[in-house]
Amino acid sequence: MNRQAISTINPEAIFLDDAFDQAILGVANDADGDLVAVYSQKECISILNVDGIQDEDFDFLWATFIETSRGKGAPIIFTELWDFCEH
Repeated sequence: MNRQAISTINPEAIFLDDAFDQAILGVANDADGDLVAVYSQKECISILNVDGIQDEDFDFLWATFIETSRGKGAPIIFTELWDFCEH
């Protein structure tokens, strides 16, 4: 599923930067029951790492990234359970 298809389903859906489009997994209902974009956390992190971000800046950037991705229509960042258990 892509950005355009999700926008058709929910015109109020909020998306991350276009650079993260390859990390879109699909859609899911948020707490209000609205369909929103679902992104793979693993893919988002991979995309950030490709950009050459230093380890010391990564935690701050990721926390800011997650904090600003909240509110009505905001995407869901999906964490694969097996990846979470490895850290």
